[in-house]
Amino acid sequence: MSDVSARRMYKHSGTALMVRGVLAIVFGLLIIALPSATAFVVVIMFGVFAIVDGITNVAHYFYDPAGRSRWSMVGGFISIAAGIVAVAWPGFTASAVGVLIGLWALVLGLSQLVLSLAARSYVRSWGIWFLTGVITTVFGIVVLVNPGVGFLALVGMLAVFAILSGILLIASGIGLRKLAASPPMYAH
Repeated sequence: MSDVSARRMYKHSGTALMVRGVLAIVFGLLIIALPSATAFVVVIMFGVFAIVDGITNVAHYFYDPAGRSRWSMVGGFISIAAGIVAVAWPGFTASAVGVLIGLWALVLGLSQLVLSLAARSYVRSWGIWFLTGVITTVFGIVVLVNPGVGFLALVGMLAVFAILSGILLIASGIGLRKLAASPPMYAH
């Protein structure tokens, strides 16, 4: 891969991560602003967020052929599927919502872990991606173990998760964009 194409890949990948991070933070802040929202509203908000996040991930896969990652696309399709299920059947109980969100976070977190480990040889900030995957996976496990937790507790956990993962995604995006702007590194 040429240095120019690598830099373009890092710049576009960084931008995609930053967009996903901003979306996650907005989602988390919306949840905090609406603490007494019904299960219906939270399910729809989660569904829309997951669909948009997934479309962004899949679109990036097809937009940047040099930076293709199957795991990125898998995570995108998982997000889209979870979002469609949430929007199509919003009458789920709080426990069902917990299971849906827990499964989504667990599978997405595991795919992020695999992607970060695959990227560690060429991305210095792979540790942030790894941490994002760990947080996402742990969040999924916690929700799956306690799907019947009080609805407001689930909403609070979802808000904190969305904001933390958003911050980490933005940090990863900034790191990749800085990498794209840095002087070329040549092997000696």
